[in-house]
Amino acid sequence: MDARQITELSFYEMVTAKYLLTLVATETTLCSTMLNFAGKSIALPLAIALFCITAASASAADQQQSAGATAASDAAGGWDLALTGGFVATGLVDPVYALGSVAGQPSRVVLRQPDKESSVNLGIAMFAHVYNDRHAWVAPLSFGIGVRGDARATFYLGSALRFGSHAAFTAGWAIGTVATLPAGVVEGRPVTDTNFLTDLGTRTTSSWFTGVTYTFASIR
Repeated sequence: MDARQITELSFYEMVTAKYLLTLVATETTLCSTMLNFAGKSIALPLAIALFCITAASASAADQQQSAGATAASDAAGGWDLALTGGFVATGLVDPVYALGSVAGQPSRVVLRQPDKESSVNLGIAMFAHVYNDRHAWVAPLSFGIGVRGDARATFYLGSALRFGSHAAFTAGWAIGTVATLPAGVVEGRPVTDTNFLTDLGTRTTSSWFTGVTYTFASIR
């Protein structure tokens, strides 16, 4: 083989080797590109899935926190009923009658004696005060039942001012019975039997009341 053939063969081999190297480099680049693309293709959906899971968890936590805050607000602003007991003063007093003389009347007649009547009647009672926790200092509805000093039952209905969690001042209307003249006996007229004034009847009426009570129990 002469020098020319060697040169041509060497040149041919060099071209072939270069082509093979180029082909290998291209394949390597293509594989790297495919791997990078595959990695990116997997990473993007994974990132989206992680974002969705995180957002869903945050939303659930916010909903639970909102529900808890709403429940706490409702609990803090709910209605309550306090059971109290104490002393009351009321205008339900018995009238006092007596026989007296009146000018122009030949016999004594039935007269009322206001100066001998009590101006107030004391008693004890139990109340229920209905109030809202947002405005716990006032109970718009206060109702109760008690016994006056004359041993008659009395019903009370009104409102109350609360001083802290125990003391309260209540006022309103009292409904109960008071003494009255028997049937057939009229004030200012004579009677045939003086015993009528010792056996008075009763009638139901209403008057004012005030009271000071102490809270000993609560429904909530």
